[in-house]
Amino acid sequence: MNQPVCDLVLCSWNHLEETKPCLESLLEATRVPSRLFIVDNGSEPDVRAFLAAVQPRGAIKEIVVIQNEMNEGFPRAMNRGLKASAAPFVVILNNDLRFTVGWLQEMIEVATANPHLGVINPASNTLGNVPSKGVSLQAHADRLRQSRAGQYTEVGMCIGFCMLVKRELFEKIGGFNEQVERIFFEDEDFCMRAAQAGSLCVVAEGAYVYHAEHQTVRKMPEREALFARNREWCRAQWGRRLRLAWPRFSPLVPGSPELKQWLEEMIAWARHRTYVYAYCPIPSGVTTRAIFESVGLIPHADIHWRAIPARLAPAAAAVWILRRSKKRFDMIAAPSRGWSRLMQAAHWWHRAAVIPAEDPAQLKTAWKTKSRSPWSF
Repeated sequence: MNQPVCDLVLCSWNHLEETKPCLESLLEATRVPSRLFIVDNGSEPDVRAFLAAVQPRGAIKEIVVIQNEMNEGFPRAMNRGLKASAAPFVVILNNDLRFTVGWLQEMIEVATANPHLGVINPASNTLGNVPSKGVSLQAHADRLRQSRAGQYTEVGMCIGFCMLVKRELFEKIGGFNEQVERIFFEDEDFCMRAAQAGSLCVVAEGAYVYHAEHQTVRKMPEREALFARNREWCRAQWGRRLRLAWPRFSPLVPGSPELKQWLEEMIAWARHRTYVYAYCPIPSGVTTRAIFESVGLIPHADIHWRAIPARLAPAAAAVWILRRSKKRFDMIAAPSRGWSRLMQAAHWWHRAAVIPAEDPAQLKTAWKTKSRSPWSF
């Protein structure tokens, strides 16, 4: 057959109750000429027999089953499929997904139109996009495609449940790290290597895939211990993710040079394993996307906004920061000396490093110390 536009690589391990509807919706909803590689990780005989009998349909012109005799773990299994593939785009798939018409076409269109993008997720319930009650998945997907076609949001990392990767990126940085034990954090490690190579990770807002999350691992008895071990492994590679509070007391003015400079600074932090929380007066009715687009920038999902009243901005920012009891801030970028002294006096409560916002060198030093990241800023 002619070279497919995209290769799909799906990892299977038992759980036919999830794999069957996943494959059915994949075959039904995919409209881009593709080849499907199913990498089976040592499933039971009935599962192997079912997979061997799956036939191509529609735009999926060929199905190749790669049978492992034992469970080799997600990274190694996926790498087998990646080595067998050759298309310009490759999509990594879990076996607990439900697809909607247009899902792959929209992701490829976003990837093709933006050469600097390397890794792409679709919108999904996994990322907080849930259809309204009574609205079907396809109807929800159609609405997204109509209103958000071509739009994307930058993220600190993509999640490996459904992840499109450009072929040239795989050739540049390799596949998944097989030091990862079975599953968890292989996607984060891959995305960090992609970022280090200059590729951005994004969500294509006009594509939609539903994820029945963690169905294949939820009953795994060692799940929590495995998650903890791989998290520590990932932190050793890339450092701990930090949280940075960054108040601004003057009202936000959409389209202003000052706003663009501030956003560019926050985006730079968000690209270095940092969740940024912006506290500032925001005009009523202005959306996050509108804030970024007013200065020609793409929204970043790791920059979070909290509107505070202009007249009480210093006090309101302090209250919101001090009220945070879970996942406390690691650093606070202080916009004024007086407010900095106030927050330093409350260090016993918030325990974050309080640093002048106009001193990026000191912020970077604190980030390096707290994250323990070997990654240069």
